[in-house]
Amino acid sequence: MAAAAAKSPWLHAWRDPVADLKAFSPCMRLVDLNGDGDYKLIVADAERRLKVYRNTSLISENVLLDVPVSMCVTYTEASKPRVPCVSVASGPHVFIYRRLRPYYKFTVPPTPMAQAESDTWTKLNRGDMEIGQAVDALINARDSGAALTTRSVDLINTDSADERRALVDAWRSSPLTHQTVITCMETIKKNMDDDDALSQLVIGTESGSVLILDVGGVTIVSRFQLPSAPVYIAVTGLCDVEYRIVCACRNGSVYTIKNGELTGTAIELEAQPCGLVRVDKLIMVACMGSVVHAYHIKGKKSYSLYQPAPVAAIEVLTLQRVRSAKALLVSLHNGEVRLYSEKTVVATLHVDDPAVGMRFGAYGREEAALALVGKAGTLVIKMLQRTANLDASSAPPGPPSEQDIPLAIPKKTKLYVEQTQREREQATEMHRIFQRDLCKLRLNTARAYVKVLTDGQGPQSYTVGTSVRLTAQVQGLGPLFKLKLNLQNMGSKPIHELEMSLSGNPMLYRLRTRVLKLPLLLPSLTYRCECDVESIDESGASDAIRVYVCNTTSKLPIISAVVNMPLSEAPVPE
Repeated sequence: MAAAAAKSPWLHAWRDPVADLKAFSPCMRLVDLNGDGDYKLIVADAERRLKVYRNTSLISENVLLDVPVSMCVTYTEASKPRVPCVSVASGPHVFIYRRLRPYYKFTVPPTPMAQAESDTWTKLNRGDMEIGQAVDALINARDSGAALTTRSVDLINTDSADERRALVDAWRSSPLTHQTVITCMETIKKNMDDDDALSQLVIGTESGSVLILDVGGVTIVSRFQLPSAPVYIAVTGLCDVEYRIVCACRNGSVYTIKNGELTGTAIELEAQPCGLVRVDKLIMVACMGSVVHAYHIKGKKSYSLYQPAPVAAIEVLTLQRVRSAKALLVSLHNGEVRLYSEKTVVATLHVDDPAVGMRFGAYGREEAALALVGKAGTLVIKMLQRTANLDASSAPPGPPSEQDIPLAIPKKTKLYVEQTQREREQATEMHRIFQRDLCKLRLNTARAYVKVLTDGQGPQSYTVGTSVRLTAQVQGLGPLFKLKLNLQNMGSKPIHELEMSLSGNPMLYRLRTRVLKLPLLLPSLTYRCECDVESIDESGASDAIRVYVCNTTSKLPIISAVVNMPLSEAPVPE
């Protein structure tokens, strides 16, 4: 373990145990706020504070109007120096800040209401409908699949008649709207793949809509409807060229939007998602079952990474040096931060406070930094060594380290020692007895097989002077079946004076023909016989029917067959 710690690619830069941050990965960004190459950490805290960190100090703190859901950084102007805008999603609004000052507010348009709900509230406000009747109408609309507004839900959940009347009187003067809220947000480059290229916002809403705004964040350029509300979004590509938007939704499925169209491929997860990123052509989805699944962009599962503890957050590690590299960072609730290169664990970082938020990127003048926000509010900054090798081949070869743990082998008992000593002293005699018993077993098996064949119970008869093969096939679903029998003379001489007899349970089956006179069997020719079988049992039970081919001069059948009949379907009533 000491050697593994010495080879860790991470360098400790700074730790603030009293930062008191309450934020997850969507509310953390590493960005060059002033366009001077000095990257800073921005955190949208759940306490309605927008905090900016530079190096090892907090340099700015602004008040937010609502609890943030997600935060993104966009570039809206082509002029230099490129100064980004900070967009904070809260409720149904996106607050856009330029140079950390309020600039614009975008509001998600309301969702169309169900006609039954709108008519119910119109009649209720006019006095044409009683409150009890309105509640029953709203319950029927909800049961029929209509998405109700929060006003209708509150009215249904209120039991007291006086409280319902007070709610209706308070809402009588306000218009009825179905306002949705934002669940997740990301950015997409417009037409260039540079870090400071023009970008647009991609918004996911509670109503299942995915919106793409223009560069200024003023109008909606594209709208897509998903079967469920998206909770995580991963975007790749350029909006004006080719792009993919992967959405992990609340119904436990992952959907893909490609070039303005929702593809028919849907990935169904075995547990609810708790993280989503794109690594090259793979979709990495972290689930609540302590596992990270990797899917190809076409929906086929590639592999799974099982974790020793539940996953708290995942992040993509991207390096653009002499040779570009991509890896996956997985934060666990046991305090580990694992670095994966494909399916191999390259390094493991241990932190005292389990990280619930992670961002990797440039910080200050360093191009490879990892910002961690702990569950208790701790802020940790780690630096990646410039000589770190993230290739999967750099991992130590051989079996995993878990195999180095010795097994709890029980102690040798006295009986075991005596048995071992006896095997050493009498090894030759034990081997001779084993070989003798094995030869007896083979002989008995061969004799039993020959007896089966000579008694006519096998698929082919080898009695003296005859060689006959019998096959059977059942056709039909019931209660009427057709039993097709094929009989072939495998010998070199013709066979005559043969009869075929059929036997079955008379309580279950009625055989139209029980005895068939067989013609002369010429060598190598196949004779086909048919027999009708009727199931007379009301429950359609099944049993076996036995077929015997006999010679008038022998007491034993030449050959026999057991036909297992299928279950019979119930007869169709007339």
